[in-house]
Amino acid sequence: MQRNGSTPYRLPARYALASTLAAAAHAQRYPDRPVQVIVPYAPGGSVDVIARSLAQKLTERMGQTVFIENRAGAGGTIGVGAVTRAKPDGYTLLLTSLGAVTVTVHLTKAGYDPLKDLAPISLLATSGLVVSVKEDSPIRSVRDLIAAAKAKPGALSYAVTGVGSQTFLAGELLKRSLDLDMVPVQYKGGGPAAAAVAAGEVQAGITDSGPIQPLLQSKRVRVLAVTGSQRASAMPDVPTMEEAGVPGFKIDSAIALFAPAGTPPEIVDKLNAEVAAALKSPDLIDRIHAASHDPKPNSPAEMKTMLKSEFDRWGAMVREAGVKLE
Repeated sequence: MQRNGSTPYRLPARYALASTLAAAAHAQRYPDRPVQVIVPYAPGGSVDVIARSLAQKLTERMGQTVFIENRAGAGGTIGVGAVTRAKPDGYTLLLTSLGAVTVTVHLTKAGYDPLKDLAPISLLATSGLVVSVKEDSPIRSVRDLIAAAKAKPGALSYAVTGVGSQTFLAGELLKRSLDLDMVPVQYKGGGPAAAAVAAGEVQAGITDSGPIQPLLQSKRVRVLAVTGSQRASAMPDVPTMEEAGVPGFKIDSAIALFAPAGTPPEIVDKLNAEVAAALKSPDLIDRIHAASHDPKPNSPAEMKTMLKSEFDRWGAMVREAGVKLE
């Protein structure tokens, strides 16, 4: 604001100081009521399992209930969109696979810009995706899967976690890199997708690893490969896609925590500190490992850099692969 078109008007120092002190006091009191964490996928997947385990630990640490609300659909954009429109006061958070904020937005009109509409809090955990089949399937390797797809173009179906998810794009990239004609079948979360593989509703699946683990242990599915840059600690005998015969195919999955853009930095920093402390807890580490992920917290600044890097990388991959939603 200017007076008489000349000198800009500045807020008196005492008011600026009062505003800063008020923000600091608010952060010190935070949280003074329950905190909602939106997971943009159906219950049962790795993201949901890790979210509920972390929420329990944060509830214990912060003295207020931290509860999960699943808002599945549209490749995660429904849940993510709800958070971007929420009041930026720290009481509505987003816990999601990075796919919903780095992949889907390149494929559809999501209605939000993750780089502008979200405040990164922390990376939580990382893992690779898995390629699996029903235990009694005649497909026993990635090479068998490729051969089956080539033998009957358009006949082989595989489960993915929704339109525009990392699993969806992984399938599209695999098809284009090997000139395969396979049919993706979309499910609202990793749990339903994994269950579909075990039930034989589809011939294969490209899913997050957490829901597959108990099905693997109960011998209801067979995991052919992991898509990460290295073998999964929970499945050391399972090869990577590169080891299984698909050179250059590397896709790592990550889970992170966000707040709406505009959330006070003091609250973001407090949440980051609480998450970092929680992720040192042996029982939470065990739960994350059980979901076939590895805990990897970082700072808000590091998470912001990672978000931008992944956003750009997936955007380039989408354009190079020519992937479009129909």
